[in-house]
Amino acid sequence: MFEAVAPGYDRMNRLLSFGLDQGWRRAALRDLKVKPNARILDLCCGTGDLGLALPRGPLRVGCDFTPAMLEIAARKARTGRVAFPVVAGDAMRLPFRPESFDRLIVGFGARNLSDLRAAFREMHRVLRPGGRVVILEFSQPTGRFARWGNRLWLRTGVPWLARLLAPGPDAYGYLRDSVLEFPEPEAIARTLASGGFERVSWRPLWFGTVAIHSGRAVTEGRPGSDRGIGAAPPGAPRRAPPSAASLPPTAAGRPRPPRPGARRAE
Repeated sequence: MFEAVAPGYDRMNRLLSFGLDQGWRRAALRDLKVKPNARILDLCCGTGDLGLALPRGPLRVGCDFTPAMLEIAARKARTGRVAFPVVAGDAMRLPFRPESFDRLIVGFGARNLSDLRAAFREMHRVLRPGGRVVILEFSQPTGRFARWGNRLWLRTGVPWLARLLAPGPDAYGYLRDSVLEFPEPEAIARTLASGGFERVSWRPLWFGTVAIHSGRAVTEGRPGSDRGIGAAPPGAPRRAPPSAASLPPTAAGRPRPPRPGARRAE
């Protein structure tokens, strides 16, 4: 499904959000609190809008389940002469060593993961102690009229616009359903806390149609680990996807498709 919509993905995001999605991404990046020497994972990176918007300096790595999306992200990185290596990977079985990153961000991808608890545990595993996670995701407003208007747009406006402009309108029917079925922000906060994060919080944007969740990886009770990028998680086959550190600085070539187990971001 995401392979089919990849060529028009950025254009449809602008149209379906009335151009507001870029501002939401900038707000999430501010909450990420990036430091100059940080190592950052853009998980469910899609075509790279979030990762490529990060300030120059920190090491940024993109990871996604859909190779067609990664090819677009790598092409955009080459065009902008930005170092943004990308790796094909499953969010429930990330191809990185424990404590590989200082920051992790997910933009409009959490609702597409088949097991949120497992994904949050993996995010915690690859973050260093005290590392920060930020998740930008669609949400349901709490106000009666805002909630009614949002549901009306999702049920009628989104499919109609997708039929006019998108090569795969079924994918945007999926977008509607995935937003409507995604847990409330309070439930996401509880799941993050159960996945090993502390200081968990969330804040609504645009009348509550979008939420930014954040947390810090717990610093106590973590198993010993070999810090670094490129090794498979415990129990995985020894042959892992390519190391992000070994990829060319501005492109990743054609990433190898990952194992089944997770769905990609909208």
